[in-house]
Order: sequence, then C-alpha cells, then structure tokens
Amino acid sequence: MPRLTESRPGRLLGILLALLWVASMSVADSNACTLAPLLWALSAVAVCGCICIGIGYKVVRLPLTAWLGLLGGGYYLVRAHLGFSQTDNWSDLGIVLGGTIFYVAGLYSGQNRSSRGVALVLSIAILLNITAMVLMQRGDISLNWLGRPDTALTGSNSRNTSLFIYKNFAGLFLSAAGMLLVWRSIWKSTRTCGNILCGATGVIGVAAAFFCNTRVVFIVLPLMFTLGWILWLIIRLYDKRPLSWGIILGGLLLLTGGCIAVYDFLFERSLLDFISQTDTHQRSLVWDHVCRAAGNAPLWGYGPGGAVWEIVPAYPEGCLPNAAHNEYLQLWADYGLIGLSLALLLLLLHIIQAIRALACDELSEERRLRTALAMLGLGALASAAASDYVWHSFALTAMSAFCCGTMASPIPTAPPRSHRHARHSNTARIGVRAQGLAGRILIISYGLFLAYCCGRLAHTLTPTWLKQWQYDAMVRQQAAPEEQRRFLLDALQDYPHFRITDHFITLAPRQEPDWARYEQGLHTVLAANPRQLYTASILAQILTRQQRFTEAELVYRRYYPGDGPANVQFAQWATFYAAHLQKWGHHVLATTDDIGLAYSILAHAEAIATTKGGYIPGAMYRSGPRTWTQGGSDRERALQKSYRRDLQLLHAINPEKNDSWKQPLTPGGKPALYQRYRKTEK
Repeated sequence: MPRLTESRPGRLLGILLALLWVASMSVADSNACTLAPLLWALSAVAVCGCICIGIGYKVVRLPLTAWLGLLGGGYYLVRAHLGFSQTDNWSDLGIVLGGTIFYVAGLYSGQNRSSRGVALVLSIAILLNITAMVLMQRGDISLNWLGRPDTALTGSNSRNTSLFIYKNFAGLFLSAAGMLLVWRSIWKSTRTCGNILCGATGVIGVAAAFFCNTRVVFIVLPLMFTLGWILWLIIRLYDKRPLSWGIILGGLLLLTGGCIAVYDFLFERSLLDFISQTDTHQRSLVWDHVCRAAGNAPLWGYGPGGAVWEIVPAYPEGCLPNAAHNEYLQLWADYGLIGLSLALLLLLLHIIQAIRALACDELSEERRLRTALAMLGLGALASAAASDYVWHSFALTAMSAFCCGTMASPIPTAPPRSHRHARHSNTARIGVRAQGLAGRILIISYGLFLAYCCGRLAHTLTPTWLKQWQYDAMVRQQAAPEEQRRFLLDALQDYPHFRITDHFITLAPRQEPDWARYEQGLHTVLAANPRQLYTASILAQILTRQQRFTEAELVYRRYYPGDGPANVQFAQWATFYAAHLQKWGHHVLATTDDIGLAYSILAHAEAIATTKGGYIPGAMYRSGPRTWTQGGSDRERALQKSYRRDLQLLHAINPEKNDSWKQPLTPGGKPALYQRYRKTEK
C-alpha cells in the first residue's frame, strides 16, 4: 500500500479539507451554530481517514511531540465540555475539534514531496478574500452569496471586509498568507512562471491587507519580514550557498529598524504612535480585569467564555467586552494554569521540533522550506494572538494547527546509542518509518472519537443553523414582528444564546407584551449560562414592570455580585436597582398601610440615586427595553417627581422604617444590594 497522503483517497481528503478551510472564512463566526455544516464534513473526513488507515494505507510513525499535541487537544476537549456556558462550550468544542483534525492533516502532509498544493490553496484564499472585499463595498451584494445569512438569529450581520466578517481577522490573514507566499517565492529562487505568480499573489495579498482598516498589519509584517530574513539567512548558510543582495538589503532594513527602536527607547518618541495611541477596544483595561479574574481561577479555569463573564461586572458599559483580546490571558482564565502552561509547552516543543528539522542533514530542500514557512506562519498567528482573539476564528485556528502539524511531522532520527560507534554512524540516520500496528490502532481510535464528537456536536447545532436561514428568509419577506418574535423564542430552546434574547427584546411591543413567553426565553438563557448578567438584568426589569417586586428583588440579589458594582460600570446597575426600588416603594405606599416599609425602600433608592455616578431617570438596559418605556419622556419625568414627592411626604411624617425587606428573602440568600449606601440615607 502507498503512503496515505500520496494516494488518490488521501489527495481527495486533502482537497476536501482545503475547501472546508476556505469556506470556513466565510460561514463560521464566533457563534457555534455556524459551525454545523463544517462539523458534518469534518466528521466524514475523519471517518474516511480512519478507513484508509484501517485497510492498510501507510502513515508515518508520529514523534513524541505529535502524541503530546494530540493529548493536549484531548484536555481542551474535555475542559470545553465541562464549562458553565452552554453555547460557549459548543463554540470552543467546534474550534478544538476542527483544529485537531487540521493538526493531523499537517502531520501527514508534511511528508509530501512538494508544497505546491499548500501554496495554491493560500493563493486561492487570498484572491477570494480580495474579491469579496471589493464586492462587499456595494450595497446590493448579499451576504447569502458567501454562505452567510444577511440577518442572523442574533441580529443583523455587519458588512464584510472580506470573507472574514471581522476586519482584524481579514487583515491578519491577508498579511500573513501574503508574506508566506512572498518568502516561498524568494526562498525557492527560481524564475519559473509558477513561482513568479506565487510571489505576485503574495504581494497583492499584503497590499490588500492595508485596506482592511486594522493595525494588526503593522505588527505582523515587520515580524514576518524579520523572522523570514533570519530563517532565509540560516538556510542559505546551512546549505553553504553564497549571500545575495537580498540578504544584504534585508540586513540593512533590520539595522534601520533597530536604530529606530533605540531612538524610540532613548528619547521616548515613536514613529508609530498612530498605531498605539488609540485603543478603541480598551484592551489594556480588559487585560487588567482578565488578569485579576484569572488570578482567582482554579487550576482548570472557569471554562469557555469564563474570561468575559467574570469581568463583565467590572467593565464600563461604553465598550462591553466580547473576548479578552489576548488569547494567552483568555487561556489562563478559561482553561486555567493547566491550559495556559500546556499551550505554551506545546508551542515550545513544536518550535524545537522545527529547529531539529531544519538542522537535519538528510532533510530535503523542499521539506526544509515547508518547515520554515510553517514556523513563519505560526510565529505571525501566535504574535497576533497576544492582542486579539485569533484562535476564536475557526479558519485561523485551523491554519495555526496545520502549521504546528507540519512542524511536528517526523524527520530522520539519529541511530540508537548502541550503534553510534558503528561504521559511518556519524552520518547515518534512521529514516522516517511507517506507523506500527499499536500506533495505527491508537490513531484510528482517536480519529473515530473525533468523528463521533464532530457528528454529535453537528447534530446539536444543525437545527439552529437551519433556523438561521429560515429567519433570514422571514426578514427578507418582511414577516410580522410578532411572527419573528415567536420564531426567535422557539430558537432559544435549541440555542440558548443571550444575543437572541437581545434581538427579540428589540422587537417587543410597547403595549401588552407576552410577558410569560419572554420570561420563559430569559430563564432558558440563564439556565444555559447562570453568569449571563445581561439577561438577568432584562428579567428583573420585566418582573418590576409587572409589579412582581419580590421576584425581581430575588433576581437582583441572586445574579448581582457582592453588594453591587459601582454605577459607572456595567449596565449602570445602581440605576436599574434604584428604579426598581422606586417603583416598589411607590406601589407599597399606594396599595398598603405599611408606610414604614415604603419609607425604607424609597429612602434606600434615593441614597443610591444621589451617590457618585448619578441616577439617570428612565434609563433601561441597552437599546431593547427602551422600546418598553418612555425613557426621558414627559411621563417618566412626571413619575420621578411623584416618587420624590412621596419621599418628601414620608420624611415629614418620619415613620419608623421597616427594613425587613433588606434581609435575605430565601434561606442562605443575599441581603439587599448597595448596603454601603446606608450611611447616606436620611
């Protein structure tokens, strides 16, 4: 039997993986449901690969680094399955599963005699991204053409900058992939038509990256130029080839860059201030909060999404976090010190394995080139991961995993110690051998496990993926808002994602909404993610609106951490809580004779409202619930005046306060929030 990657079935599997990778740039985003079709295809690829290995196609014997890489992937799979946020679990599971399969593909394809296939796929992906970037400037171009609904279950999609929705991902891919093709063309040093076209495509990709409106390009390109120049120099010196004008020019450019860096360090002036002076996503603030949260995380972390949900209470509402924007910090918080240490260890081991490959005398020039390019690509992606959520993109994770697999692909090894003094032992090495029976059984078992996991997750996510398209059709056909709301609430049963609740809240009517169904949907989301404070805030406000004050109070106390955050932070909780207490106190005063209870509640609300941070009358959560209230309207201002008149009347009467409502309402529950404001009460 021939080697699997050089057989017809192996080539077909490689083509399918390449198509899936390119498609993932368009159809997959941070929502797990978009991974459904890819997971079905990956499951089929894994099964077919296992069948090929089972019937006798040869595969290389994997080195220790590769086995450790597969074992590390197993840890992330288990930890992602045990997180507290169901939809975040699914998203991370899908990304880890896909990354593992592409890692194995890199291990085996690393043995191929040519890298033309990889270069061709990169070129096609670059040209497709550029084409999409140009076409999407037109308003009449539909996202459906790219395999993505124009209107998703979680709201309208943003316009693409390329096949990638997120401009930073587009810029990162175009700059990194373009530089890989440029360096491949330079390193091959041939004037063939294919090599010239490869280099030209790379240059076009690099140029297009500057139109993605992202600063990641200014980080990736200098890094890849420097690292590529160093690898090029090492390879040429190792092969005893003469230095060229290109190497000399590269050295001069590096010297110039070093002088600029020294000047910047000594005189505190930078030529790149425009890159760093504006932090639009407040990354430094996010990193500070994530570090604090990660420091309190257990060894295995909080679970997928934990970094974000832990820092939400301490984060300003003006720019709510959707990720840590640093994959290493997010690994620390989500997967604990175990996950972070494992990731850094695997990166180090794969770099060492790549260096060993470059130093191997028996390695072919083509294989050395491919290994160097994999190092270069991984270096760019791993560096960008320090300032963005690169590995939350399926396509970029698959690209990183493929590079790691290529670097870990086996090489000829030194002879055993007992044979080192044999004749010609100083040059003889043991060539790459086929995997033995025990190893083949392990690989097949692992592959079938991956196939099962992919299929199981795809089966879970497929109903929501289909509903994405159904909902898109409803919006395009201008279905009634009530029909859209019913559809979204039904979708929550399959995919309890908080943004679906946001979306159907924006469609809620101002008069006589279906409170029971809304509560059902909100409770579904909170059951799937008990730390989803956005949804808890909406639920509490809905209950207050229905004059179910005790139930609302239980929600506030259950989900709000500690004594309540400062009012200048997430969602202005003090504002919401004060508004809830005002309505509650006014209701008690109007419907009962317990003026002491009403006095206590209204006084506590006033104490909160007059503290630093201010009280904003009529403010409600984000944009959705504002459709249920007349925030800032004459009616709302009149209500505020009536609340204050009630409190002034109670001040004049000065009854004994009934603070019983401040005590825990359930065994082991929390007392009323914002007790630290007691001293300011009158």
